[in-house]
Amino acid sequence: MKAKLAELVSRSIREIYPQVTFPDVQISIPQSRYGDFATNIALRLAPQLEGELPKITQELAATIMQNDEGRMLIDCQATRTGFINFKLSDKFLQHQITLIREKDRHFGRSDQGKGKKVLIEFVSANPTGPLHIGHGRWAVIGDDIAALLSATGFAVEREYYVNDIGTQVEKLEESVRARAESREVPEGGYGGAYISEVAEKLLDRIGRSNFREILLSHMLNDHKRVLEKLKVNFDNYYRESSLHGSGKVKAALEEIKAKGLTFEEDGALWFKSQELGDDKNRVLVRKGGETTYFAADIAYHLDKFRRGFDRLINVWGTDHHGYVPRLRAALKALGLPVEHFEIIIGQLVALFRGAEPVRMSKRTGEMITLEEVIEEIGPDATRFFLTMVSANSHLEFDLELAKQAAPSNPVYYVQYAHARISSIFREGVERGVGIERSADLSLLIHPAERELVRKLIDLPDEILSAAQAREPHRMVIYAKELAAIFHNFYHKCRVLSEDEKLTAARLQLVDATRIVLRNVLELLSVTAPERM
Repeated sequence: MKAKLAELVSRSIREIYPQVTFPDVQISIPQSRYGDFATNIALRLAPQLEGELPKITQELAATIMQNDEGRMLIDCQATRTGFINFKLSDKFLQHQITLIREKDRHFGRSDQGKGKKVLIEFVSANPTGPLHIGHGRWAVIGDDIAALLSATGFAVEREYYVNDIGTQVEKLEESVRARAESREVPEGGYGGAYISEVAEKLLDRIGRSNFREILLSHMLNDHKRVLEKLKVNFDNYYRESSLHGSGKVKAALEEIKAKGLTFEEDGALWFKSQELGDDKNRVLVRKGGETTYFAADIAYHLDKFRRGFDRLINVWGTDHHGYVPRLRAALKALGLPVEHFEIIIGQLVALFRGAEPVRMSKRTGEMITLEEVIEEIGPDATRFFLTMVSANSHLEFDLELAKQAAPSNPVYYVQYAHARISSIFREGVERGVGIERSADLSLLIHPAERELVRKLIDLPDEILSAAQAREPHRMVIYAKELAAIFHNFYHKCRVLSEDEKLTAARLQLVDATRIVLRNVLELLSVTAPERM
């Protein structure tokens, strides 16, 4: 909708002010008393034009109305401050109900990405322990961003980077062996109760020569199992060990050396990252000849670009914040397009039960795991709550609220709107009333009906803006607002009434609402229930 209005405004500007150079036309949503949409383009054009701002705004508004020819607008109001407010005609809005129902599951989708390839890497938790709620947040945010990009035409692949070599893996194996042999875990090892559980499960295979690989596969499979409960699946599990085995780490280091961006000191090989924006230089190869995690990460991202992706997106935990400058410096050193590389830092999650913080699992007395949260409140509530707040902000997650069957629980509130619609259609079937293709939609003139249609048509813009900003929480906001508007409509406008023509029209509106609610929930991988 915003794109249509922007094109109409741009065409009108070119017609009456062919001499001006104007920026992209920005369309916003004002307070409802001003109209359905607005633009401040006249204010931005005024410095290039002679004449008073009110006159310029009025001239542009009149031309817009003339060029629209009654297709979308019933009013185009110029303000003295340089804003133009648009009001959509009832006829146009009513026609959108038909379009929504025709497009069905495709409503809201676009081809803005035009098949460009995107690789999004997220979670990538070390396979040394169970997933925690922070991992869950990054999993949901990453999966939601991937879904949004897919909905806007991008070809998206989801990838999980497996850190399957290094000190942490050695410590994991030592810890499991110690528990299997009823010994104390070595210093610096992993001492959680899960280590004993793993040792017991793998006891009959602990003597095998490939036990480390067996152990890593077991830990990774456990991560996969929990993520599947959260409806998160990956296209690729990319192992760090494959970078070393294929020689890609060595090749990446040779490329950096060839560019004169390394030096040797105290027997170690260093990267001159300070010259490229980092706060200090970084070790690539330690004194003993062991390559660092950083060296492997350089090779990994070099490989990502060489696989032909147009854009790379990483969703990392807050503990990786300081890692960003050095990786960008390395990619820049290799001549890679760092402007096509994004890193989203997910902030921490604090669990609560009401006002009380939740720090320990009731079952183990240790850190509460992601799986325990999913089992307690279900995958729908887990995903919805983990998406509700911007990734840039800390999230306070109230487990008790997430379980309540009440309007105060946002996921329940949105899902109940969809279930309420389903109940309307069930009641209609009992009465022998169904959707009629020939319904007279011009009967939908109640303010609550107009408000509902007006919100429905925002879905394509909302998906596009959320995808572009990498902010899936916007879709949660939209879903909650739409649910509130629908519930208001439900209370003010009786759908199944003695007026057969009005009933037929309202059933089409309700069906369009069902489609939009379902499409939003499915985009977030949340169930759209028919009964609650």
